[in-house]
Amino acid sequence: MVRRLVLAALAGALVGAPAVAADGHSLTISATVLSNSNCRFSAAASTLSLSIDPASSAPVTASGSVSIRCVGAAATANWSISSDNGLYGSSPSALRMRHGTDFAQFLPYSLSFPASGSVPKNVWQSLPVSATVLPADFQNVSSGAYSDSVTLSLLP
Repeated sequence: MVRRLVLAALAGALVGAPAVAADGHSLTISATVLSNSNCRFSAAASTLSLSIDPASSAPVTASGSVSIRCVGAAATANWSISSDNGLYGSSPSALRMRHGTDFAQFLPYSLSFPASGSVPKNVWQSLPVSATVLPADFQNVSSGAYSDSVTLSLLP
């Protein structure tokens, strides 16, 4: 009878214990390698302002710039920039500004900037940005202020 109690106690202790491997253990190791470049825009906000005369027959363009700087181990960094649809566009190639008071009025425009390039590390580089509105898009719209906000994304 004593023998049965010892075996029952031993069996109960092993039920809650982790499994024991006799000769080995599996260990999973993972790593994430970050880019050796890290690029950022300057904190300064950018604004492009267009002044449009509806009698004009020429495209209207406003130009400005954004500044980027990259840091990292390599001497230069390759970067790329993309944009979202803005607040009112259907794609980055179909952007629209919305009228400030008549929310049913929109003004199509295009946004231009370099899509990619390289920059020496730890040096601010100014990149050109421009917005253009074509005559066919502004000649028949309501007068007033139009605006949009586009987010540019910089990689890496």
